[in-house]
Order: sequence, then structure tokens, then C-alpha cells
Amino acid sequence: MASVLDTPLIVWKHPYPAATPIEAFRRYVNKAHGLSLQTYRDLHQWTVSETEQFAAAAWTFCGIKYSAPPTCVATGLNTMWPPPAWFPGARLNYTENLLSLGLAARPDGIAVTIEREGRQEVTRHTFRDLEQQVAVWATALRSLGVTVGDRVATVLTNSIDALVILLAAGSIGAIFSSTSPDMGAHNIVDRYSQVKPKVFICETTVQYSGKKLGLYSKLQAANARLEELVPDLTATIVVSGPLFRGKNVKFAADILPSSNGQRLVPRYEQLPFDHPIYILYSSGTTGKPKCLCHAAGRALLQQKKELMLHQGLDLNFVMYQYTTTGWMMWNYQIAGLSLGAHLVLYDGSPLYPTPVAQLELVQRNHPKYLGALKQHGVPRELDLSSLQVVSSSGSPLSREMYHWFYDTFPGNVALFSGSGGTDLVGGIVQGTTMSPVHAGEIAVPGLGMKVEIFDQDGHDISQTGEKGDLVITKPFFSMPLTFWGPDGEEKYHKAYFAAFPGVWYHGDFIQMNPATGGYHILGRSDGVLNPGGIRFGTAELYGVLDRLPEIQDYIAVGHKTPERNEERVILFIKMMQGDLSHDVLAAIKSTIRQNLSPHHVPGVIVQVKDIPYTLNGKRMENLVRDIVAGATPNVSGTVANPECLEEYRRWAYPKAKI
Repeated sequence: MASVLDTPLIVWKHPYPAATPIEAFRRYVNKAHGLSLQTYRDLHQWTVSETEQFAAAAWTFCGIKYSAPPTCVATGLNTMWPPPAWFPGARLNYTENLLSLGLAARPDGIAVTIEREGRQEVTRHTFRDLEQQVAVWATALRSLGVTVGDRVATVLTNSIDALVILLAAGSIGAIFSSTSPDMGAHNIVDRYSQVKPKVFICETTVQYSGKKLGLYSKLQAANARLEELVPDLTATIVVSGPLFRGKNVKFAADILPSSNGQRLVPRYEQLPFDHPIYILYSSGTTGKPKCLCHAAGRALLQQKKELMLHQGLDLNFVMYQYTTTGWMMWNYQIAGLSLGAHLVLYDGSPLYPTPVAQLELVQRNHPKYLGALKQHGVPRELDLSSLQVVSSSGSPLSREMYHWFYDTFPGNVALFSGSGGTDLVGGIVQGTTMSPVHAGEIAVPGLGMKVEIFDQDGHDISQTGEKGDLVITKPFFSMPLTFWGPDGEEKYHKAYFAAFPGVWYHGDFIQMNPATGGYHILGRSDGVLNPGGIRFGTAELYGVLDRLPEIQDYIAVGHKTPERNEERVILFIKMMQGDLSHDVLAAIKSTIRQNLSPHHVPGVIVQVKDIPYTLNGKRMENLVRDIVAGATPNVSGTVANPECLEEYRRWAYPKAKI
């Protein structure tokens, strides 16, 4: 039997690592500090042991544009809480940093391609075009009274409007916040009633999965409630679709200035490194979502570090990330502009008309999806020779998925699995062009990320190969500023520093392979399964279930009733077709027993019609666990398919004695 702690097959190595940005950074550090760092492990160790020197090197090498230099690298680096102040005294502008390199190096080169579902609409915008559109929207926002520190809230598709409004808000020093159009009215209000925007911008008609959807009633209801709860809301702007009734509701065309043939240039407010740029949100499945406020300089430096040094992004790259404006990956991908890259923004269903449509997009533009693609199949005639890096985040990739990928895609393509979060609008463990990719593993901790694995007593067990909680024990760039709203500092501390004082507790259950240094994300810590005192993560089961072609999807939860002191695991199965037969059931148990252990075999295995997911494509294990335990959780608008939850209630205690 193969153990998850064996040395899995190397499925990829960079063919010319000496030519990559991270190798250039290693040479730069060696020369600047008189060092002889040779491997990624050497370099990473230096970045976490010499945090101040690393931060200074990243500031210079990644190319932060500023109008006033910092007085020092940071204050308060000796502790994680309260978080340090990075680069005090520096003055800069987030939007200027995103546009300056592209404008200098290729002003008439494509900065952004916008593609609507079904290729209904494809538009391309140069860096010079983008600068002009940012200036137009910034002028409009200023005319509405928006100034430094005001919030601009949106419900927009992944469109040029969303991008330009973020950049325009950033140029003014306003704080941007976005919500995807598939969010319900109640959930829009839950978010924006907390951050209290001065301007609310939306579109009332969208297209998804081949259908035109009207959002008129939903947005009118959300806006009416926001008018009641947010006295400072001065205007609501409709970018596209019909206008709805409201106090200050206007079409965008009525507030955007005409340039009269003259070129407008943005005015970039010069602000501190730690000035806020955007507010993101927790899932909100257990109450109102938490509002995570991120600093412009912190997010910018973290994302440039990852995109440039880990993924090798530069002026020659085309970057595409399937996302909606409600996921942190939308904010993350925008940072690709700061490296002069060409972004592709896609609006619509990733699976319409088939999963292959996304690969056809890659072929045209040369830049939960892999699972759907694996089931659907990839036409051999697709030319994917331009593809260089595929990054996967959100859910762990199994070893089986890596092998399928390299049987299907060109062998030179790097498959970088990673894990991070909305909390830090970046990564924690990820891939790098400097290290090989082992099947089923996340290659390395990110530069500057002091990743450890704690047992329940707070001891580091990283090198033992045991499973534990992912923690970060030294400050990193993109620690959020605060949780917006009353008691924000208290909520911030409780979320990340209460479990292990002075240490960032991320909430992932993780394991490191001492043989390779690679990581296995095993699930969320609060979703760890514990039958018979044996703790393991759901991802361990999922990695094995990927091997069974009869199974389309799955979700596993722990179930413990007052009468039963021992937890059972319930595994819900969605079949590719037909019913869960005795033979398939036997195959599931046998495969889990042989590849993991008898303790991992679920106590109950049942078939369901569908598996609940968040809008961002993550299985909703905690929601299913609560339903099965007999609770009646508040099902929020973050559930992509809430109708499927009804069948899980059949298994709720005490109705079902399972």
C-alpha cells in the first residue's frame, strides 16, 4: 500500500530554472547580503529568519512605485499580535502601481481582454485605454463626493466596469468592495450595511449558463434597505440593465464625464503603505459575514511576490483565472497588471456550453474546474502549447488528479496547487518554478511565510509527518488591517490568535511530507473527522474516491449524537449515473481500506442527488454536518445550490437513527 508519506512521483520540473525571476531574486539576495543560498529551502529559510532584510529586498526587487520612501521596513516585527506596521512613512498609490509598468513598457499593448459567455462579446483594452477609463470613472466618483477613505460597493460581473471601478476607487484612496451578482438581496445587505458605502454600483441584467437573468427586483430591494441603513449612501449607479426606483438611482452614462476628445489622466492620491484598498468577506454561513479590510501596500507586495517569484509572471504572460467578483481570487488576479501582464476576464458559467469552453478560451488568448474537465474529457485537437502555469486553489488536488493532468496536458505545464485565503488575499503554501512538483502535494511554504504544524498542545510537529493545524509564526505582508465595524479588533484577534496565543491559526488541517517538504491540505480543522479517536481530514477520503470512475462527487461529515459517544463518518455520494449499487459500495469501502486504513471507512455511505457548494466552488461540509446533527442553520446566499439541502435533512438526528 502506498502511504501519503512516501515519496510520490515528480511530475514536473522547470526546464530552465536559472532563467526564472525567483532565481534572479536568489542571486540578488546573495550579492546584496554576501550569502550563498542555493536551494529554495535555503532561500525560504532566509526569508523567515531575516524578515526585515527579506521585506526590504522584496520591496526593491518587486518594484514598488512610491512618491516618498519609508523611514524603515517595519515597526513591531517582534510579535504577530498586534500586527506590525509595514514601511511607515512611505507614500504610494495602489492603482498607480498596477498601471505604471504596463504604461511604461507597452502602453499600446493589450492590458485586458474581456470575454462574455458564449463569445457573445469580446473586447480588448490597452494599458493606455485602461488609464483613460480609470480617469473617467475617478472623475465621476469625485463628482459624487467620494474621497479618501469612503467605501465604494459594487454588485457587478467579472467585467471591465468592475476592474475600472476598483482602479478608479484606488486612485482616489477610496475603499472598494465587491459582491457577485448571484448573491441574494439579504446577503448583499448583510455585507454592505456593515461597511456603509457612499456609492453603490450594480448591473440589473446578467447572462449565465446560456440564460439572461434579470436582477432588477433583487437589487431594488437591496438598495431600498441600504438607503434605510446607510445614511451616507449618496448615489446608486446602474451600469447596465433597466433602472429601478430609488432615492438617488442613476444610469452610469448620466454621471460619466465626456472627455470631448481630450485625454484625461488619473490623479493618484499618495497614501500610506497601510491605507486600505478593499474589504473582502468571510463566507457568512454562521451569521453575518466578517468584513476583512486589506491594506493597499500589504496586498500589493504579497501578490507581486507570489505572482512574480513563485509563478514567474512577467510582461510576456497572459493571466486567466476563472472567478467571480465575490471571491478573493478576483482581487488577486488584478495584481497581474502590476507586472505588465495581459489579463483575461471571463463572465459566465465555466461549464457552458461544456467544460472545454474554458480551454478554448486559453487556446484563443494564449494564457471544482479540473474535476469537471476530467469527467468530460479534453479533445486532443486543442492546441495548448502556449500554456505555462495552471494554478489550482480552493480545494486540494488529489494524487490521482495530478496524474490525470499530466496524462492530458503538455508535460511542460506547471500545475501549482496552493492554499491561502480571503483572510490574507494571497497564499500560504504553493508552487514555485524553483522546486519540482510531486503528485498530490503542494510544493513549498511561500517566501516569507513561517509555516508550522501544531498539535493540539501547540507543539510544532511539522517534521514528524503527523497531521495538525496550520499556523504561521512570524509576521507576513498581507495580514489584514482589521475587521471593519464595531469590535473589529476583538473579532480579528478571536479569529486568528485565540487558539494559539501570539500565533496565526489559519484553520486548515495539514500534514508535511518530511521526504519531500511538500504539503497535504486535509480539510478544515473544524471539519476534521474523528471516528474511534483517529483524526483525519476529509481530503484524505476525497483523494481516494477520485479513483472510482462511477462516482461523480462526494462530501463527508462527522456525526455524533448524545446517545453515541463515538463519532461516525457519513459519506454522501453523487453517482455519475444510476444508483449506488452493492458492488460500488463494496468498491468504495475496499478502496478506502486498502489505501488508507479500516479506521477511515465511513460508518454510513448514502447516495444523494447533489452536493452543496459555496458560490466559489467549495464543498459546504460544516453546513451538512450541522444539518445532520439536527440543527437548523441559517442557509445564506453563499450556497450555490441550496435546493439540494432538503435531502440531507432526511438524515438529521433524531429523525434518522443512523
